[in-house]
Amino acid sequence: MDLFLRRVYLAVSVVLIVLWFGMFAWILGFLKPEIFSVLSASDPQNLTKIPILANNYHVPGIGISIYTSLPGETFARLSRKFGLTESTIRSLNQANDQSEPKTGTTLLIPTKDGIFHIVRSGQGLSDISRFYGVPLKEILKANQKRGDSELKPDDVLYLPGARYITKQDGEWNLMASLEIKKGFLKPTTGRFADGFGERLHPITKKMTFHEGLDLAPGWRARVVASQNGKVIFAGIRAGYGRLIVLDHGSGLTSWYGHLDEILVKVSNEVKRGELIGKVGKTGRTTGPHLHFEIRLNGKPQNPFLYLSH
Repeated sequence: MDLFLRRVYLAVSVVLIVLWFGMFAWILGFLKPEIFSVLSASDPQNLTKIPILANNYHVPGIGISIYTSLPGETFARLSRKFGLTESTIRSLNQANDQSEPKTGTTLLIPTKDGIFHIVRSGQGLSDISRFYGVPLKEILKANQKRGDSELKPDDVLYLPGARYITKQDGEWNLMASLEIKKGFLKPTTGRFADGFGERLHPITKKMTFHEGLDLAPGWRARVVASQNGKVIFAGIRAGYGRLIVLDHGSGLTSWYGHLDEILVKVSNEVKRGELIGKVGKTGRTTGPHLHFEIRLNGKPQNPFLYLSH
């Protein structure tokens, strides 16, 4: 056989081998696509960032990226793919059960191992500290927060040294019950004019602690009961002007100040969403708005932690 024929046979053999391997890879990819997803794993730090989630999903010193799950991927495979523990990915994506991601599920991937918690209505930092067994000062330090005044629903908290809690654990059910028990309605329409916490007082021009939220829907807008309760005060109080206080049991009360009109009386039982008054500008105020407080055992709480979505 001359040199030319040998080269022809060699070229044909190479082409056949390449075609055979290509067909084998195509069949394997069709039947087991997760094999190639593992081989082609992306560096989580280089995944596409989601600017729209930057405010809600921000943890100091930890990057959070988006990833869309491929066919056949499980949390166990994802943990190997990104070099993270399975509990890390499950906790950040609120998959604290035996479920697995469906194809095309949008997942959040952190750049650091650990346990994460998504804050829900009614859950304060002390609750989260107690349920996860992490000292409150450690949570505050890791998340650069000073207290509940800086916390709101859907915030992500990094919990250093926390144990992983599944939905079968009693602590998870207790945390979930807080949202159900403390699901308060926004008591009126309109924008939030002022928040809970330290602020420059609009009248004295001094830094003071604002014990509630101010809502500005306009003069004589409807004010409704934020939750089922009993009227324990309905009258005038210094600073608040015309004020209604509702008792919701378990040490919880809600306060509705600066009212123009009070439509309930002491001892009345009211239902969640029932009309109780009208927005006004009585008391110490610069204009018509509703001052809304929630107190636990007499201590003002951040109302954002109690308001339903």
